[in-house]
Amino acid sequence: MEKKNKKDFVIVEGVVTEVLTGLKYKVMVEYQGIEFELQECYVAGKMRKNFIQIEKGDRVKVEISLYDINKGRIVYRLTERKSGDPQLSKTE
Repeated sequence: MEKKNKKDFVIVEGVVTEVLTGLKYKVMVEYQGIEFELQECYVAGKMRKNFIQIEKGDRVKVEISLYDINKGRIVYRLTERKSGDPQLSKTE
């Protein structure tokens, strides 16, 4: 099995434009002056494990593979929540 090279992806910032089913998102990113929309971004494992919620309009960091630029992995949420926004609580 080959190890994934650290240079096989690019990290860019973007804005979530649409929430899709199955924890997938559409994200508008800008890279070197070119603005484009990633068709399918999924949430990284650490974010899923820690129940980090992503909503439409949030700024995020996305890893884009150099082999398929239509897909990406959301690795960090940059937007701070407003104090008045309702938070989903876990049911016990």
